[in-house]
Amino acid sequence: MSTATAERTRARMRQMPFAEYAAIRAVNWSSLRNLAVSPLRYRHAATHPQADTPAMALGRLIHTATLEPELLSGYAVWTGGSRRTNAYREWAAEQGSREIVTAAEHEQALGAASAVWKHREARRLLRGGRTEVVLTWVDPETRVRCKARLDHLRGGVLTDLKSTADIDARAFGRVAQRLGYHAKLSFYRMGMAALGLAPEPVYIIAVEQTPPHDVAVYEVDEDTLFVGGLEARALLAHLKQCRRRRRWPGRYPDVERLDFPAWALASDSDMTDLGIAFEVRGATA
Repeated sequence: MSTATAERTRARMRQMPFAEYAAIRAVNWSSLRNLAVSPLRYRHAATHPQADTPAMALGRLIHTATLEPELLSGYAVWTGGSRRTNAYREWAAEQGSREIVTAAEHEQALGAASAVWKHREARRLLRGGRTEVVLTWVDPETRVRCKARLDHLRGGVLTDLKSTADIDARAFGRVAQRLGYHAKLSFYRMGMAALGLAPEPVYIIAVEQTPPHDVAVYEVDEDTLFVGGLEARALLAHLKQCRRRRRWPGRYPDVERLDFPAWALASDSDMTDLGIAFEVRGATA
């Protein structure tokens, strides 16, 4: 890589506050995956941010405690018990833009972060490198402007941190498939490749949200990433098509056939569910 190319790559691969990243006009995975539902969902999500949930807030707190502990000062910890009191309301009004968490949530996040750093393989992956690395690139096939914020990058090794209810391989695997982690990580690698970074192994560090905060490190194999890449590329192509046509249809723009599940319908010979009583007279064997 030439010096000029390396400088351009660094300019498109840097660290910045989340608010600055959010302001970049480009497609990220969180928005792109809405196309898997429908263009209508994608279009709506672009102007209606997803409502925050307690699970999302806790995940963010664990993420910060693990990868950016210096930013924990941006949280205000309430230790006064019930949040339905005047004392809480007065205290909360004094916190300004700081995100408020309970003492229990704060302790939970610190416990999860400590567990990650005590895990030998997780610690090995997170040593060195950079956290919250922002990539910006233009997809070479669709010319769509893209962006991503990687949890951790060391050379070409990409590591994603996930807090979860259960790190059991099968249980977590089902969650990962349902939420499209493989496609998201493939999307990230597409950005890395566009910036000239040779892809290396991809890992997910999963930590349980509740004590004892068990930890697992999963390597995402190349076959799985290949499938994820096909899904990500198909979504980018779909986005390009929607933009060109300026059409954002819902999930079913045409008339569809309504299919009931087979178990809900009586078979041709089974009429017992129709409420008809039959009496057989004079039957012989």
